[in-house]
Amino acid sequence: MNIIFFGTDDFPVPSLNALANSEFRPSLVITKPDSPRGRGRKIYPQKVRLVSENLGIPCEQPLDVLDPVFMEKLRGLQPDIFVVVSFGRILSQEFLEIPNKYNLNVHASLLPLYRGAAPVQQAVLHGDKKTGITIMKIVRKLDAGPILLTKETEIGKNETSGELFTRLAELGGTSILEALNIIKEGKESFKSQDESKATYAPKLVKEDGHIDWKKSAQEIHNLVRAFTPKPAPRTRFGPRKLIILEGRVEEDNFGLDEPGRVLTAGEEGIRVCTGDGIYRIRGLKPENGRKMTAGEFVRGHRFPIDARFG
Repeated sequence: MNIIFFGTDDFPVPSLNALANSEFRPSLVITKPDSPRGRGRKIYPQKVRLVSENLGIPCEQPLDVLDPVFMEKLRGLQPDIFVVVSFGRILSQEFLEIPNKYNLNVHASLLPLYRGAAPVQQAVLHGDKKTGITIMKIVRKLDAGPILLTKETEIGKNETSGELFTRLAELGGTSILEALNIIKEGKESFKSQDESKATYAPKLVKEDGHIDWKKSAQEIHNLVRAFTPKPAPRTRFGPRKLIILEGRVEEDNFGLDEPGRVLTAGEEGIRVCTGDGIYRIRGLKPENGRKMTAGEFVRGHRFPIDARFG
């Protein structure tokens, strides 16, 4: 089976490694060009390129994968299957018709839930108990193709989107191998998605991460988990801007104070009133400062009787 692999950044790496160490080793890897990042606009290599080179698999980085000359080159390779994992490019119908058999996508949700750019973060933000990997056939409509298989996994009650992202990337690798084995055995069966249940997962931006202490402690906990490690959940303590790194939900049986007000602050954490329950901050980072425990922050700051966040 002649397979060409498409992927960008970190999420595709476990899938690429899994394929490279199986009978479904790709003949070619395609990733985006190395790109500038950060304030200094330093050029950073694509992780997929580095991994493919280490595996000894040829890699190309076209400026535009839909360029007619490049697509003609792909046709000449006579691929059977394109495997696409977090490539970040809407593909044309002409492109999708190149492989002899299928275009397969590894998507980090239980479709039709969370189509789009940020399925992992949105599942955590909404407080979902489970998510998973879907292997589907690519169609022109965003993440709407028929499904070959799904693999579920539980979401830990304190698991961050970064931790879940890593687990799902690994699950994606085992899932694409299973999908290709099904195709190899001629047992593939694709099931159409239920459009009435479709939801979308827009990319989270920095501005969405400001904590509203009027919300419940559980909603705040979900936001902190979803925005960790990036684009990072934020709040204020007086004039200081803070990034919250970790916390826990506690019940408030007494309705002690208004949202944002600090109940207690010490080595055990900073207990903050919310619209429903108490949120105990366990780790934080002053903007442009270092990561620290709540206890370290408390030791370095005054907490007057009316201290509050937000």
